[in-house]
Amino acid sequence: MVLAASMLVFVAPSAQAGCRDFPESITPECVAQNLAEEKIKQEAATAQRAQDLIDAEERAKANAELEYVRNGSRPCTIFPASITPECAAENLAYEKSRQVDDVAKRAQDLLDAEERARANAELEYIRNGSRPCTLFPASITPACVAENLEYEKERQGLAEKNQIAALEKAIKAEAQAQKEQYIRNGSRPCSLYPAAITPECVAENLEYEEIRKVEAEALITAKEAASGATFNTLDENGSLLVVAKVPAKVDLLSTTVKLLNSKGKVLDTGVIRYQSSGEPYFVFDNFKGKGSYTVQMSLPKKKFSTLKIKVT
Repeated sequence: MVLAASMLVFVAPSAQAGCRDFPESITPECVAQNLAEEKIKQEAATAQRAQDLIDAEERAKANAELEYVRNGSRPCTIFPASITPECAAENLAYEKSRQVDDVAKRAQDLLDAEERARANAELEYIRNGSRPCTLFPASITPACVAENLEYEKERQGLAEKNQIAALEKAIKAEAQAQKEQYIRNGSRPCSLYPAAITPECVAENLEYEEIRKVEAEALITAKEAASGATFNTLDENGSLLVVAKVPAKVDLLSTTVKLLNSKGKVLDTGVIRYQSSGEPYFVFDNFKGKGSYTVQMSLPKKKFSTLKIKVT
């Protein structure tokens, strides 16, 4: 014989159960707590409704004040004065006056619109060459149709010429900018694409950048110790670096810079490079010695501009 057995499983209430959960909710302590919480909630809701009513009254008051001002700030617009015979008559007269003003304003707006249209038509007439053939009904006559077609053809031709001229100007400006950039990069063929990506030029450009880094470090150190805007220093490669205010008459993109000794003998021909700030500086690689020297910058018509430096 097989006996069927049943098992009753009792699950104990969770230790985390609160006063909102049965059966804890019916205990005297939880009943008191829940009643207190409900009372607080209802009081908060009552306070909120009272505040909402106050806010609504404030908005109504503000709107009424605005409406009062819009109606001419007249006591007769406010109830109960507004329904008295005197105020009723005043309000009717005010409304009639307002409507008259509105009609006058619409008439003025129409006149202003017509004036703007007339002014625009005059401008359009002038833009079209101040030609009677641009005006209707003359514009639809065979003679004016032919004239207008010829005028439009000439106008388009002139526009095309102007576009071509603007394009040529932009091309020249771009070419000049590229030329200036080429000079600023040391007038080196390796600075130009596609030569710049060849193995030889990649190596040369890397070497050039390393030289620039050495010069930049030397200039930073010398500038910190300098007492003015003009100073010079030797970098770790032995090159003489000169920073000075270049006269406005010197074109740095075309000038030739030379270093002369006290007797006027040319010791070295330098190159012009630029700091990260854009300020130029002169580099003389074949320099040795100390003393007073002259930096000579060429000008048009075989003239020169010079500045004196002292190397210690």
